[in-house]
Amino acid sequence: MLNGQARQFFQEWYQTSLGERLLSEEHEAIEQALDHVIGYYLLIQSPLKQLQLHNHRMRETLNIAPVLELGAPANTVVATMDELPFDGDGLDAIVLHHTLDLSENPHRDLHEVARTLLPSGKLIIVGFNPWSTWGLRRPFVKRNRAPWAARFISPARIEDWLKVAGLTLDKREFVGFDVPLQSDRWRNRCSGLGRGMQSINLPFGCVYVLTATKQTRRYIPIKPRWSAAKVRVPPLTKPTIKEVGFTPNHEKISE
Repeated sequence: MLNGQARQFFQEWYQTSLGERLLSEEHEAIEQALDHVIGYYLLIQSPLKQLQLHNHRMRETLNIAPVLELGAPANTVVATMDELPFDGDGLDAIVLHHTLDLSENPHRDLHEVARTLLPSGKLIIVGFNPWSTWGLRRPFVKRNRAPWAARFISPARIEDWLKVAGLTLDKREFVGFDVPLQSDRWRNRCSGLGRGMQSINLPFGCVYVLTATKQTRRYIPIKPRWSAAKVRVPPLTKPTIKEVGFTPNHEKISE
């Protein structure tokens, strides 16, 4: 993860009108992806102190944060994504909410996530789409504030990383077709453009949501070919005392 200042930028930005609107759409997409996932442990990593997900069927939810922040929930685990304190094949589902966008080494983080997932476990990745109106604006704004401090990694590149990490892409969805303007007035004036792209399913939403499954190795049992024994071995019997030439200790052996 990047420094704590970047996390603070995102926590403040998600409280703005534009951030709240996008967070609502992200929430809905994540919960839909988790709708059919049943298990015990759900791990969430987000620049937010807590990404509140309620409509899922997981028994326990854990939040990962690089530092212990004031106001963090009790179920927060302090750790970095490249060294998760969990055994391999132990988590049922993981949600990376803009985690790779803010990571110093997203490729390595993805491999660590794949290690901790159960076979057939689900991974949900939320990231900023560079091929959107937000991506087009990013080169012309300062990178030291949210959301422009994010990496904006293309979904195609993420999909290549998933294959290398042993994960299979199940679904790709785009949300957030608003133009990146904080003014409600100007955003409403340009809303027709976003609705038009969304209606014809163009991949130009500002955020993509990727759902992937950890691949499992399948072994095909091969029936052994037993060959008939050429030499018949009689069954072994326990030898008697006479057969082994046993001499009691109290008898004197004459020379």
